[in-house]
Amino acid sequence: MLRALPAALPPPSVLALTLWAALGVALNVGIARFTYGVMLPALQRDLALDYFGGGALNAAHLLGYLAGTLAAPALARKAGMARLARTAHALAALGALACALASGPLLLALGRLATGLGAGAGIVAILVLVLGAVPAASRSLASALVWSGMGFAVVLSGLAAGPLLESAHGWRLAFGLAAAIAALLAFAFPPRTLRAAGAAPAPAAARGLARFLGARWSFLYAAYFMFGAGYIAWSTFAGARLAAQGASAAAVSTMWIAFGAAMIAGSALSFAALRLDRRGSLALAAALAAGALGALASWSDAAGAALAGALLVGIGTASTPTIVTAYARERCAAEDFALAFSLATVALGVGQLLGPLAAGMLADRLGVAAAALFALGAYGLGVALSLLDGWAMRGAGR
Repeated sequence: MLRALPAALPPPSVLALTLWAALGVALNVGIARFTYGVMLPALQRDLALDYFGGGALNAAHLLGYLAGTLAAPALARKAGMARLARTAHALAALGALACALASGPLLLALGRLATGLGAGAGIVAILVLVLGAVPAASRSLASALVWSGMGFAVVLSGLAAGPLLESAHGWRLAFGLAAAIAALLAFAFPPRTLRAAGAAPAPAAARGLARFLGARWSFLYAAYFMFGAGYIAWSTFAGARLAAQGASAAAVSTMWIAFGAAMIAGSALSFAALRLDRRGSLALAAALAAGALGALASWSDAAGAALAGALLVGIGTASTPTIVTAYARERCAAEDFALAFSLATVALGVGQLLGPLAAGMLADRLGVAAAALFALGAYGLGVALSLLDGWAMRGAGR
């Protein structure tokens, strides 16, 4: 990854940038979404939330994420990707601090909305900066390393599951830590070195939207939409599912640690799959199929089902964004990537927004196990759409 770099950008700067980006993904995806799933039972207890209310608070974050993603290309054209990244993480810090101080659902929802706005713009900026700084041959590796950050965040969340669930202030401390990490990302900032190197090209103008609406992109975006609905439904209610079964804090911790470890493994597996060019069109289908099998296992009451489900969903959760990021970068010029990735993330964001609301409604009516069945359906449709994407790309000669 550190070979054949532009002379203006020394290898230590690229390494620092990649680690910074991985920490950004750990915050904006790992902590913001998955740690929320770990501590949802404590939030329900302290704020008297039902399943729909818990899903709605996550949806508030994801609504902000969608809006931030939509705005990112236009904001970057005015301010540049580096400044956008700093501002986005400063906003995320303020939102997380509001969540830590919240005494009721309203302030918590506003804080979650703010963290989502920062996360949406921040993730776009992170990926554009990193993939603009590494050579083409290293993009798959860079994408895998960056997206693995959320796996490490989930492992740490699993280790902290006991205090998050049982302490009177565990969830407040978690939001406070998120605020501190967001502030660190905003002010301890390796991408300063990119200004001279010009590693982040200017994003394409919105008038080019039509070229991203054909078969070359639509099946990919639709599959990513289904992934967003499926994984967020599973992760939002996985902890609540165990709590409803009367699982101990140790069992909850073990499940989340396994989930995070599987995410890290999934990033590595996706890098290997992307290097097998003839099988590249199947990589996304395989990642989504792993999630479908995991959701099916999580629906079961059998011994070990929750752990098996976490392992399978975890593999797909990290590998899917890695693969989609690599596919998007392969299919467009450097100056188009910000827009292409933003549109992909919009598709993901809409799925994420709808997933916890729909799964929460089903959980209130049919029991929390229904959330896993919803995830299974979304993942299954995602597999079909990803196979259609591979067929369309083979027809176009990739």
